[in-house]
Amino acid sequence: MSKNFSLLRICSLLSMMMMMTVLAHAQNPKDFPRAAELEPAIKFWTRIYTEVDTDSGFIHDSVNLAIVYKRVDYDRPQIELQRKRISEDLQILASGKRTALSGHQQQILEVFPAGVSNAVLAEAANNVRFQLGQSDRFVGGLIRSGAYRQHIDRVTTERNLPAELGALPHVESSFHPGAYSHAAAAGMWQFMKTTGQRFMRIDHIVDERMDPYTSTNAAMSLLEYNYSVLGSWPLALTAYNHGVGGISRAVRETGSDRIEDIIANYKGRNFGFAGRNFYPQFLAVIDVEKQAQALFGILQLDSHPEYEEFEMEAYVEARMLASVLGITVEQLKFDNPAIRPIVWEGGKRIPRGYTVKVQRKSLSQGLASLMAAIPVLELHTVQTPDLAYVVQRGDSLSGIASRFKTSVAQLMSLNQLRDAHRLQIGQNLLLPHDNPTAAASSTIASVPSAIRPETAAVAPAAQGRPAAYEVRRGDTVSTIAQRFSIAESELLQINSIADPHKIYPGQRLALRGDNQPTLQTVAFTAIADNAVRAERMDEPIDAVAIEPLIDVVASSEQAGRELAADPSDYGVRLSDNSIEIQATETLGHYADWLGVNSADIRRWNNLNARRPVVVGNRLILNFSSRNVQEFELKRRQYHIAQQEDFFRNYRIQELDQYTIAANDNISTLARQKYSVPLWLLRQYNPDMDFSTLKIGQKVVFPVLESVQAEGQS
Repeated sequence: MSKNFSLLRICSLLSMMMMMTVLAHAQNPKDFPRAAELEPAIKFWTRIYTEVDTDSGFIHDSVNLAIVYKRVDYDRPQIELQRKRISEDLQILASGKRTALSGHQQQILEVFPAGVSNAVLAEAANNVRFQLGQSDRFVGGLIRSGAYRQHIDRVTTERNLPAELGALPHVESSFHPGAYSHAAAAGMWQFMKTTGQRFMRIDHIVDERMDPYTSTNAAMSLLEYNYSVLGSWPLALTAYNHGVGGISRAVRETGSDRIEDIIANYKGRNFGFAGRNFYPQFLAVIDVEKQAQALFGILQLDSHPEYEEFEMEAYVEARMLASVLGITVEQLKFDNPAIRPIVWEGGKRIPRGYTVKVQRKSLSQGLASLMAAIPVLELHTVQTPDLAYVVQRGDSLSGIASRFKTSVAQLMSLNQLRDAHRLQIGQNLLLPHDNPTAAASSTIASVPSAIRPETAAVAPAAQGRPAAYEVRRGDTVSTIAQRFSIAESELLQINSIADPHKIYPGQRLALRGDNQPTLQTVAFTAIADNAVRAERMDEPIDAVAIEPLIDVVASSEQAGRELAADPSDYGVRLSDNSIEIQATETLGHYADWLGVNSADIRRWNNLNARRPVVVGNRLILNFSSRNVQEFELKRRQYHIAQQEDFFRNYRIQELDQYTIAANDNISTLARQKYSVPLWLLRQYNPDMDFSTLKIGQKVVFPVLESVQAEGQS
């Protein structure tokens, strides 16, 4: 049985919980309602996909998409001049002027219904926007879709999902499997790393977002999950863009689960033009795809390739495998887009457990028989060791790149970094293997993984490691060790801990077993050009992160995208400055994110020192020392880091629906029966009050697959 087939089962996120529910919805016209309020937006996007290409576009009203002022060529300076001119003339019209109009002013007025009010025109003056055309991209995507729609249709059929979901890549990537967005989404289905890690392997060796077949299964798992939480496909689709947590909040704040009401009335800070238009765009591409022949003529779609597949039973060099198969490395690379560049460059081997795909027409005989011809000495039991550099005080990514004769771009790609200006002391940076400077440097950390000729030295990571760490709720010995690049056994030995499961919040763990003095403190203050100025401080601390000035709004939007599959509300309710307490959060976290003491938060909420905070309750906060968006950003970044750490070691395999019995304890079930953290359990049961469970109640438990044994190095 091929691994690709197994993934259909592994990634079937809600197969047990949703089979009957989704079956009733498959191919149901009510799945994708088209309220009259949405028709102007649907027509606008239909025009974008059919009338204008990427050399032109429309200047239009960003709220009322029935208002299109003019078609213009794609010339940024000219677009801005035209946009400004339209806005100025709208302001003149909003003053009440209706006579002695210029020709341009008359044209603008005629776009609006007769008798339009001055207030409408005044508002329109602030909503003038340009939208680039997409007709050529749509045609290109339609042609590419021929290679993938057969697989997508098979997945939706097997899962009893609406077939229309297969059109979503038209909106996301124009069916381009190698697409990358400015927001760091990748692949045909445009997964963020944090979301994709739930269902796929994503690291510096394999990124399954780039495999259009594997990522299709993951996309359907995410859409199923969104549907299970939100209850309708319009909301589930919008959550694919805005996040299930964001749409859950939109439903609460508008008091409606109708997408047209949310589009019209939800004023969430990050719910912008893209979020409001995601569902109308989806409906538009369905319409255009159905009329493609009438609109674009007869197109020759790409053919669906026929693959031979084989699960690797050992680690093998890419060039060796290509040679044995009788194909070029380029062909092997084309057929296996999930494999990262470090493998093709020779720095890593194709990993054991990975399912290699090769087009059948490229092979002289069956793939299995060809694989059997690989020489025994080329079948490695371990992965090639990592070459890594431990970030020191004063380092910058450009300086490290210069030192090891590589580029910032290559370091960012290899380490999957989002921001070249955010490094942390003690952080391990992977280096290219084809770099003689790196291979010879004494500051290189090679991860020991070889058994036969391969050897490696242990990294001097402790040099930049803090002296101690205070355990927080949700921490484990494993996650702490991983965070500070220390072996679990060493961490246990340093702290004389016999049982790795017996650590507790507030416990202070030593991270260095030697007598190395604490690093002298340097506070880094970011200035406009992202240079860093060092100022000595009187009070020493253990570690310093280099934090340049950031755009809090943009970073919050990015964080929201990375938490797309998390239904938790990490926002602040502005009416009373309160937050909902989420799993793993403590008063210490809130105090840290606010820059206050825990005692302050207890005082604001009349909590005595012995009263614990309860997940699901609300806390009142004071934002006099830090603004709301900074707090929300720090909060989201904490949960992103937590989830990335977790899904680096686990993937969601399937779901189990458990019936609560007498004497059951939800924490015990989660910890001992399913080994699921409570924060993840809450995500799959977002409306459930775990403190009032009843006998016979159904709880959905995600069943996890450990990927630690894979050896991600």
